[in-house]
Amino acid sequence: MIREHTVLHRLTVWLLAIALPSLTACGGTVEIGIAHTPTVNGTHSTPPTMAAATTAPTAEPTPTPLPPTATPTPEPTPLLPTPTAAPLPPTSTLTPAPAAERILFAPGATQTTVEGYLPANSTKVYVMRVAAGQFVEMSATVGTMGQGLRFSIVGADGVVVKAMDDAHVRTVVPSTQDYYVELASDVGAVSYHMSVLIPVRIRFAPGATSAEVEGNLARNGVRHYVLRAFAGQRMIVDLRATQGQVGMVISGADGQVLLSGRVGRPGGVYDGILPATQDYLIAVRTEGGTGADYTLEITIPPL
Repeated sequence: MIREHTVLHRLTVWLLAIALPSLTACGGTVEIGIAHTPTVNGTHSTPPTMAAATTAPTAEPTPTPLPPTATPTPEPTPLLPTPTAAPLPPTSTLTPAPAAERILFAPGATQTTVEGYLPANSTKVYVMRVAAGQFVEMSATVGTMGQGLRFSIVGADGVVVKAMDDAHVRTVVPSTQDYYVELASDVGAVSYHMSVLIPVRIRFAPGATSAEVEGNLARNGVRHYVLRAFAGQRMIVDLRATQGQVGMVISGADGQVLLSGRVGRPGGVYDGILPATQDYLIAVRTEGGTGADYTLEITIPPL
């Protein structure tokens, strides 16, 4: 047994001696040994892990150069002509309102008077606020005759209520706004006084045939009312004083007087047929030199 192992070993060495030069020339690596599994205490141990063969590094392939990317040259943007703004229409120049003195009424009053001095070749302008549909009566006088004075009335919106003419007017304004009164003289420098009357308008409720108002007046006081009625209608005006004494005057907007100076007492009544379709004015004034409280009832029966 030992002899056979010796012969086998020699044969192996001889074969390797013959093959080793050829293998070395070829660049190979030879590991000499006989594989066997060692036994430890009768148990086969796990064979040691053999070292991994060293692998020659693989040369990375040279990348093929990409063709150069052509950068497109942007076409020049055509310049558009700058639009020329259309010329704006000329702005209309508004005529500023003339400097004016405002006409004011005392609380509860329906009439006021303005006095002043007007130099030669000059005018004076006043302004007053009036509601739509209100009745306006104005007059300007010099002394007792009032000759030589003229005035015009123009709304803030340019509407001419009264052209420059004689210094007296009874009219109804068309809209709620300021109204300018321009006063002029034809006789040189003058001192004047101008009265302005704006009565309280009485309106009937829808379907009603009468209306009633109450008021009070100080000594020598007067208050004016106005209402519109048609020709041929019957109008009944009953003025009753609850304290003191009062009288009334009734006239048409055309100047016709229907009643003058009647003292209002229980049973004192105006009853008449109206001559024209127009506004009718009723002035209530105190009598007897004292103040008064009163009730005014107006009835217009249906035709």
